[in-house]
Amino acid sequence: MGVFPSCSAMNKYTTLVLFLIFAISCQNKYSHTKQIPLKLDTSEKEKFSDIFSEINYLLLDMGDSEILARPYHILFGADRIIVEDRDLSNIHIFDLAGKRLSSIKSDYSGGPGTIKQSEYLQLMDDKVLIYDIPLSKTVVFDLEGNFLEEKKEPFFFDAFYHLKENRLLFNGIKDLKQGKVFINQKNNSSDDTTLLYRFPKDYYWMSVGTKDGFMADPSSDNVYFNIPYSYEIVEFDRKGDIYQSFEFDLGSKGLSHDKRFRLAENRELNRHLAENRMINDIHSFFPMRNHFFMYLYQHDPNGKPTHHFLVFDRGMNLLYQCIDPKNDLDGMTLGGVPWTYHDDKVYIIVNSTTFYNQYIQKFSGQNVEIKPGNVHEFFQKNQEKLKDDQTVLVSLELKENINTSN
Repeated sequence: MGVFPSCSAMNKYTTLVLFLIFAISCQNKYSHTKQIPLKLDTSEKEKFSDIFSEINYLLLDMGDSEILARPYHILFGADRIIVEDRDLSNIHIFDLAGKRLSSIKSDYSGGPGTIKQSEYLQLMDDKVLIYDIPLSKTVVFDLEGNFLEEKKEPFFFDAFYHLKENRLLFNGIKDLKQGKVFINQKNNSSDDTTLLYRFPKDYYWMSVGTKDGFMADPSSDNVYFNIPYSYEIVEFDRKGDIYQSFEFDLGSKGLSHDKRFRLAENRELNRHLAENRMINDIHSFFPMRNHFFMYLYQHDPNGKPTHHFLVFDRGMNLLYQCIDPKNDLDGMTLGGVPWTYHDDKVYIIVNSTTFYNQYIQKFSGQNVEIKPGNVHEFFQKNQEKLKDDQTVLVSLELKENINTSN
């Protein structure tokens, strides 16, 4: 049995009727929005060991014949790591030791069974689903990189997530139809479509992708989504309906929607953010097994941004916040930011040559103890490969118990 069920073409009349029903009544369906104020000015510089129990390093070894130009979407399976190269639109499959096993290469011919430009992907058991936006199709491969099937899509979207009976689509902000952002679509028919969520249509002229997309909650069947150009997180239930949303108030560090739009339209947004040391949106929000982790990037006019680390309990109560935490787990300088997650681990992407240079700068001339699994063993084992412009995944395991800092 394939991943895709058979379905008829989109029925525009049905969609219009459903939208009218949505516009009248669906607002109350997800009326529960929890407002969460954050006092970021009270954050102080702390250390990794306050919230992380251990740090580990993994080299994504591309071998001699392939390159990984810009890792973007990263997915973790039971025994595989799937990495999308956003620049080259290739999908690489690694084992858990970081060895590249196979690759799904982009093909500009656009023929059957090929991808031209990957926009989003999902790992479902032993299959990789890839959405190709220029070809408007979703293509399925196995974990050996072999083509299985594909499906033409009736309309454009920017991200998807397959549930048991439905799939969620993120419509992006560049083409808001009647202000909708999400579509909850029955698997067995493209006619049965529900429009979800209201968002101002101001950004219709922008193309907005999503780094994290739909994020599975390891503690439930629910799914989370970080709304671009906002401070809002939306939670979906197992049926694809919006369960609740969380809106964070960043105080003087945040922007209203109207002001952000006016600045963006006038091409003044980045300058304003830097001059006023503000935060544009939520860079990363991860549902962990026992907590929620948030990373905020605060701009700076001198090119010295402030990095905010925040941890919430499962009731979205703030447990811990700090800025620019020091790596006291092993002392290594890390030249990256929290990028993705898996279970209780937050992952940072670091270019291997950057890692190599930072290691030399930090530990050159020192007496270091090489122990199994530590940064010094990792460096000694991979020293030559680190010079080859590859990628290092740094994992930080979140503690099970975190004491509040407030």
